[in-house]
Amino acid sequence: MSRDPAPLFTAAFDLAAWLLGRLHEQPSYLARELCAQATTLLDLVAEALRSRDALEPLDEADALLRRLRLRLRLGSEIGLLDERRMLHALGLADNVGRQIGALLRHRTTIPD
Repeated sequence: MSRDPAPLFTAAFDLAAWLLGRLHEQPSYLARELCAQATTLLDLVAEALRSRDALEPLDEADALLRRLRLRLRLGSEIGLLDERRMLHALGLADNVGRQIGALLRHRTTIPD
């Protein structure tokens, strides 16, 4: 029996932990929103991996990740994250995105 790979969960967890570790005590609205989106992303990834055939949590995670990336760039623009931290966070997000995309392709491929 084949199981979904755990690296997607690990990547989402790492992104959430990294953002929470740097922003959870920041009083800004954007910092709170980034932390909330990161934890919601982690929840969606966990649900997607638990529900082997469900595409909805993966689609939601993909859409949320796009919004999170935009907010990371906005956070850099307003000084919440310096450029180095923004680039690091975007790298973590890109890793999650690649894995979500691969899993979406895998789940939507029709067997011969």
